Amino acid sequence: MGEFSIFHWLVVLAIVLIFFGGRRIPEVMKGLGEGIRSFKDGMSGTSQASSQTASSQVATPGGLTAKSGAGQVALTWSASFGATTYNVKRSGTSGGPYARIASTAATSYTDEGLASGTTFYYAVSSSNSSGESENSVEVSATTA
Repeated sequence: MGEFSIFHWLVVLAIVLIFFGGRRIPEVMKGLGEGIRSFKDGMSGTSQASSQTASSQVATPGGLTAKSGAGQVALTWSASFGATTYNVKRSGTSGGPYARIASTAATSYTDEGLASGTTFYYAVSSSNSSGESENSVEVSATTA
């Protein structure tokens, strides 16, 4: 009773084929292998995802400036290494929360149609296929 015979293994194989089908077995085994690998990495304190993120993370935009005008604010910033798009964010209060108002590939943006005499706070983040950076340093501008 302590060992499986060949008959027992054939029954187990038949059940697996019935539940998963012959074409899904490699897919199931791949998932099982990834799960075991992930568990081992978690137990050892390392992670493949965190090492990939660190090497492909997009840089935070720098040099954000704001120039106010009549009902508008013109923003410019420095390009970030690895960035494909920039998310322009605005808030009515210092420190946020920010709402994304635009996404652009350029390193400048003009926020138009704003109320006169109002102060707005801006931040920009960069993004690419690996994710989004932290927000830039906040700048403010009061419309004329």
